[in-house]
Amino acid sequence: MSEQQDHGDLFLEALEAHRKADIDRAIDLLRKVIRSDPRLPEPHLQLGRIHLDAGRLEDAEHETREALKWLEGGGQWVDDLPEEVMQSVAHGQMGEVLRQIAESDEVIFGDPGRFQKLLKEARSHFDKARQLDPTNEHAEMFSIHLKGESKGEA
Repeated sequence: MSEQQDHGDLFLEALEAHRKADIDRAIDLLRKVIRSDPRLPEPHLQLGRIHLDAGRLEDAEHETREALKWLEGGGQWVDDLPEEVMQSVAHGQMGEVLRQIAESDEVIFGDPGRFQKLLKEARSHFDKARQLDPTNEHAEMFSIHLKGESKGEA
């Protein structure tokens, strides 16, 4: 069995563990794939999703940024989705991570400049997600939400 196939088997096993709500196992398997080859964007993206769902926003931001770095460098590994759709998903996830960080008490009651900067970057990621895949309804919905939230600001 090739290393690529090993990665694929571990990744699929991680997705199945996540689907079954065995989050610790999914995280362990994804980290194993990433340790073996940190350039694979999909495990970073999936790990970012798990962290986002758990409210671990710093970890979600880190993993999603890693995924975007490799995806935008042409490093897509799984070919089940067209490149622009995969990048759209990643940009949408990044926008959601940043939106949630911006809505945290630490940011809301902190520096208004940081709040605006986060919203601006989140909006940019949602816009990029829609540009790459106009059918990305998640990006559209949150982009509209952000525009309504910051009217007259940013």
